[in-house]
Amino acid sequence: MINPQNMAKQFALMDISTRASQLERQQTDLDTENSALSTLDSALTSFQSAVDALNSETSGAVVNTVKANNDAATATANSEAQAGTYTFYVQQLATAQQSTFNIGDGDIPNNGTFTLTMGDSEMDIDLAQADADADGSVSVSELCSAINNAEDNPGVTATLVNTGDSTTLMLTADETGQEHAFTVSASGIDPGSAFAADLSAQKDLSAAQDSVIYLGSSPEEGVEITSGSNTYNDLIPGVSITFAETSETEGAITFTVANDASASQEKVQTFVDAYNTLVDTLDSLTTFGSNGQPAGPFAGDAGVSSLERQIQSITHATYNGVSMLDYGIALDAEGHLQIDSEQFSAAMAENPAGLNALFVGDDSMTTQLDSVMETWLDDNTGVIIQRQSALTDEQDKLTREVDQVKQTYNASYERYLQEYTSTMVEIYSMQISMAAFA
Repeated sequence: MINPQNMAKQFALMDISTRASQLERQQTDLDTENSALSTLDSALTSFQSAVDALNSETSGAVVNTVKANNDAATATANSEAQAGTYTFYVQQLATAQQSTFNIGDGDIPNNGTFTLTMGDSEMDIDLAQADADADGSVSVSELCSAINNAEDNPGVTATLVNTGDSTTLMLTADETGQEHAFTVSASGIDPGSAFAADLSAQKDLSAAQDSVIYLGSSPEEGVEITSGSNTYNDLIPGVSITFAETSETEGAITFTVANDASASQEKVQTFVDAYNTLVDTLDSLTTFGSNGQPAGPFAGDAGVSSLERQIQSITHATYNGVSMLDYGIALDAEGHLQIDSEQFSAAMAENPAGLNALFVGDDSMTTQLDSVMETWLDDNTGVIIQRQSALTDEQDKLTREVDQVKQTYNASYERYLQEYTSTMVEIYSMQISMAAFA
């Protein structure tokens, strides 16, 4: 017996089958291109990150090391450091002022002003307001809290040490050097009070002093250099030094700054690896297919092909008289970059600054590559976002067409169902009529 629903479904599907197949192919194409754009976006972003990481004046492709002849100091060197040997004599280390005050319980009144002065900065503590519990006197703990929480604190930290019958208030400058020396005083209190006596009995555990060093092996022969810190970031360009001991025990300290060709090659290798990964990705996206393998989603795409040519042109150009070939960085038969370690080391020994010319600065290879990446990756005007926007418009149009095909199917189904149902009713009626004459 014929089923009207099955017949209606079959004929309704026949009405839309051609158009439905076309729309399905269009959806597959859109999905493929969207996926390809996501793959390209990820590859270009990773490559741009590797490129940008090397375009730094302080942490670029050139790696320098600094070694000292003793443990009296620590030092680090960045890409700007100049190779050489430097000797310093450390006469005095910078220290921070640390002063203590033994204050008995009930010594601090709840009137007057406690003042701490550091250079041109002054902090005033109103003792009446410092009396947090309003018991008529200021405890050492309350004064300590008032100092640490004061908005105009010039850079002093207060701490407490219990020492039997009295409490020791210890004030420590947050930074070393003479300019961070401080004094304390009180006004509006009885000059003969216990608190006034406590302040006058100040004990300095350490004085605020600058570091004093000499360029050279001794004070007699060297050039004096002073600083409020034990860390010097400008003694040797590109080198940061922190002195920890004077030269009285260890003698003068000598630093040797040198280029580390092996470490520099490791940094350049990150660029090479990123370049090769990008090349592989672009090849897979633009291949025309062979040996039964399908073509890539961007096969014959003029924009992507232009991107490939731009990258190749930039990486093979000369910058400030040097190119990657000078440092043994060249393409192999598969289009991948490789580094000849011996040639790289030789070039670094002769001209380490040339490597910086390749990777660092506004006129460098990395800056030009970054510019090309940005034309594709910019969130507003980039090629990828524009293509994705166009695909979104196509997807919206395709979705509307699919909805129309569904409406066509539903209308056809209802029409065929009504026709076949009517036909079956007529056939059934005829069968009953014929049975009456049998």
